[in-house]
Amino acid sequence: MKIILIFSFLFGSVFVIKDQAFSASDKMTYEKAVSISKESNKLIMMKLTANNCKYCTKMDKEVLSDLEVQEVLSKNFITLNINVDEELLPLGLNRTITPTFIFVDKNEKILSKIPGSWNKKDFLELLNARI
Repeated sequence: MKIILIFSFLFGSVFVIKDQAFSASDKMTYEKAVSISKESNKLIMMKLTANNCKYCTKMDKEVLSDLEVQEVLSKNFITLNINVDEELLPLGLNRTITPTFIFVDKNEKILSKIPGSWNKKDFLELLNARI
């Protein structure tokens, strides 16, 4: 019975941590992300996605749901999910391939744009290079 309880706790924790980085950002506006960035001195990482983007789905399932990736994201970035099919892009950005990850500083300067779907190891390297 103890094993089942421990497993249930650990399994449930995975979903709580997973939800922290992008779930909250799904409802976050760009303006709110800038405000938080100014207060926390963290970079904003915008994830541009689209309704039928199979590579976005792959990235979500295989990389962004990983606990280690979630920890790096929540600790070091303000994450913002923008669906290019449904939302206007900030900063005069144009629609691009999805997924694309755009890193913006607290002064709203675009630091880098990284298109494509990545594996965990490469994505963590990309994130760590921006910390």
